Amino acid sequence: MTAALKKHNFGKSGEQWPAVGFGAMGLAAFYGKPSTQENVDKVLSTALEQGCTFWDTANVYSKLGSFGDNERQIGSFFRSHPGSREKVFIATKFAIRYAADGSRSIDGSREWCHEAFEGSLKALGLDQVDLFYIHRPAANVGIEGTMQALKELKDAGKTRFIGVSEFNLEQLERAEKIVHIDAFQIELSPWTPEVLSNGMLEWCNKNGTAIIAYSPLGRGFLTGRYKSVDDFEEGDFRKHNPRFQGENFKKNLELVADIQKIADKKGVTPSQIALAWVLSKGDNVFVIPGTTSAERLVENVGAAKVELSSEEVAEIDGVINSFKAAGSRYAAGMPSAF
Repeated sequence: MTAALKKHNFGKSGEQWPAVGFGAMGLAAFYGKPSTQENVDKVLSTALEQGCTFWDTANVYSKLGSFGDNERQIGSFFRSHPGSREKVFIATKFAIRYAADGSRSIDGSREWCHEAFEGSLKALGLDQVDLFYIHRPAANVGIEGTMQALKELKDAGKTRFIGVSEFNLEQLERAEKIVHIDAFQIELSPWTPEVLSNGMLEWCNKNGTAIIAYSPLGRGFLTGRYKSVDDFEEGDFRKHNPRFQGENFKKNLELVADIQKIADKKGVTPSQIALAWVLSKGDNVFVIPGTTSAERLVENVGAAKVELSSEEVAEIDGVINSFKAAGSRYAAGMPSAF
């Protein structure tokens, strides 16, 4: 067992959890061929060994048109590793659903909230999760109705905490009036830093809400390991993501090069610099980088040990503030489901 990981405050709950968590999506979907259960077990075992015990999943992290693949992978791990569940903070999400023709929509209704939640419990093999999110705001019902449905699950003891993902400030305010928002999940990285300047960080600080930064490595781009869109296998959605296309790819490599220079001076990897920078933004900020490699997971966890001086943070801020990522976060018409 490695030394205990740096822990951050989980909102105003009084609990602390490892600042570097694990986003499990890529084990099952969207990044090429799903991992075998053997590899899932290796990665999750490594996470436990490293003290990386804040795990994030969702019912939609699955083959298109279905739900629960990633949750079942995690559930299988829990069953084959007795005692592991008790060590893990497990978060999952709902909102995406499929029509008969395969099209996707966002459904925030009470009925789908409860149905999806029960499906997640079954897939995970659990009777309670630690954190349950709405994956995206839903236009088909008012936010108040969705939050009331989530509150019912919390009041029943089925989820300990409630979260929202990709809400704007007005939506956060409306949600908070119904039930306390324990966690706000949002994309946050050196090439998507907007949450730090658009009022959301301040809102979370004021309301005692944890910030859960997903894609803190720019979907792997900021690791410096990718030089062309051809580096991605078939079935990897990044092949069609605007930031990974043509001239956008070339432009965005400029940010990678600047981060690499800072990492070289510090004697760490670009990934560790990127993650440490995000974590420097508050003791209620968590990162959940994903990977299908136990080796990369160890590298990511190592970011918790990287101490950035105020001068180093300022240097990184300067690089990021002078750069604007080329390309939108998602392709036109693509549901931002992850």
